[in-house]
Amino acid sequence: MAEVLITLGIIGVIAAMTLPHIVDNIQARIRSEQIRTVKYKFTKATDKMATLDLIGPYKSTEEFVNVLRKHFKISRICMANNISSCWPTETITLSDGEEYNVSNITSGNDFQMDTSNTKDYSSPNVGIITGDGTPMILSYNTKCEPLKSTTLYPWTTEDNKPVSNATTDCVAAVFEINGSKRPNKLNNDVILFNANGLGQSCGIEFDGLCFSSTFSPKPLSRSECEAVKDSLGIKKCMGINDYWAGAVQKCGGVQNMPTLADLASIGKQLYKSRPNIGADEFKVALWYDSKNASSLGFPGSADWRIFSGEEDSALGVRGRYFEWSSTNALWYSREDSLMYAICKYK
Repeated sequence: MAEVLITLGIIGVIAAMTLPHIVDNIQARIRSEQIRTVKYKFTKATDKMATLDLIGPYKSTEEFVNVLRKHFKISRICMANNISSCWPTETITLSDGEEYNVSNITSGNDFQMDTSNTKDYSSPNVGIITGDGTPMILSYNTKCEPLKSTTLYPWTTEDNKPVSNATTDCVAAVFEINGSKRPNKLNNDVILFNANGLGQSCGIEFDGLCFSSTFSPKPLSRSECEAVKDSLGIKKCMGINDYWAGAVQKCGGVQNMPTLADLASIGKQLYKSRPNIGADEFKVALWYDSKNASSLGFPGSADWRIFSGEEDSALGVRGRYFEWSSTNALWYSREDSLMYAICKYK
């Protein structure tokens, strides 16, 4: 009997140690799937619009939404002067703990979007509630380059499931996956989609570093790259579909792309032991922390890779991959359509 009790006690101790990790991972997977589903459904609509030559310059976000609603189920639309009517709470808790009024999210300026010769998010935002009840606030780049209907835009994936592609590149958005339930917090149940931040809060922030949310870059042709390379700090152009150059353009220059050291710092946040990782270091025997990754705004599932701003040649650049148990800095083709990108702000 004593041996049975000892065995049961050992089992209980092991369960108490492992069960919280199992529960955390399950909750993180559920949350990641909710986020993926929202992005996927929205991208299915923009992908269809791209095949019909319907992604390109619109005079306003409202004009874009009026076309979007023909390809995407929307149950309610709210203009900027009444945008909180399409959101379940009056405020959103930012990453620094401050409360931000939803009624203030009236233009792309509130998503910290840049203005340039190719970017203008200044038209009034539009709030929507999707057919399945997801609240979203959208801002459209009225200087967005038209997408070619003959081009196929590859999808990024999580757990071998499609997430999004570059047909959403003209849109910055925020959405909510938890309704009116708490915590109503940025990067928890309030998610940025192609947006750089919210109010004065970064899209992703830790250890004094400030980044945009991750995104799938839209590629530049060689001629498009040549036209902007000097102003963006790109050394050489060559590829037909240069995804890295597209990322640099969206970030506003190589100086706003992360270094390999920055990507190593990101890696430290993605693994449970919070390991110190050198800029070029190959690190193994790790455990991807789905909960912390998704709470910061990174993919909740491992096996993804991301560009740095460190250009190696006209063919490739440096980047880093994050797998479930390892991470490494490697050379990647600039034409790799599965690469993520991120912009750095401080």
